[in-house]
Amino acid sequence: MLLNHLLIFAKYPEPGKVKTRLARSVGLERAALLYKEMAETVVVKTAPVNGEYARTLHFDPPEKSRDFEVWFPSLAIKPQCAGDLGLRMKSAIEESFRSGADRVVLIGSDCPDLDRPLVLESFRKLESSDLVIGPATDGGYYLIGMSRRGLARQAPALFDGVLWSTASVLRETLEKAEKIGIPYALLPTLSDVDEIA
Repeated sequence: MLLNHLLIFAKYPEPGKVKTRLARSVGLERAALLYKEMAETVVVKTAPVNGEYARTLHFDPPEKSRDFEVWFPSLAIKPQCAGDLGLRMKSAIEESFRSGADRVVLIGSDCPDLDRPLVLESFRKLESSDLVIGPATDGGYYLIGMSRRGLARQAPALFDGVLWSTASVLRETLEKAEKIGIPYALLPTLSDVDEIA
């Protein structure tokens, strides 16, 4: 059993269902194609070498299971549960800990600068911190990870009551971590692609 688990959240690239803010500038079809390319880039660039970590893609919507099997035939896939983004992330992380992970890192699929060295750095930081976060330039985050110690400190509560897709996500999350008393480490700030700029 691998102790480090990387979870990738991805949506099916259906026009009108992904990158809707970007679509206002480039159109629904182009936005979906760009998202598809970003997701594929993230999957390729975060591939582990010599079994460094396990990797599972958590997909949405659940009825697209066969499409994801065809799209990413070499990846383990699981459907995301129902609920808001916070509930879906919390559920995936807790499930990974139940399956035996000691450190879990979760990423989205719209930050093309994400790569294997950054994933490895996040796992290294979790050896001494209970929580690791990769800040995004838009005020959110592109990566969040926690250790089994963090799980014991109620780190999954960080996903409760957050106003997702707003510029306050990172600030709210760090404030919650400080209130609960969870030591955290930050990664370099990157951009996820939501707007044409």
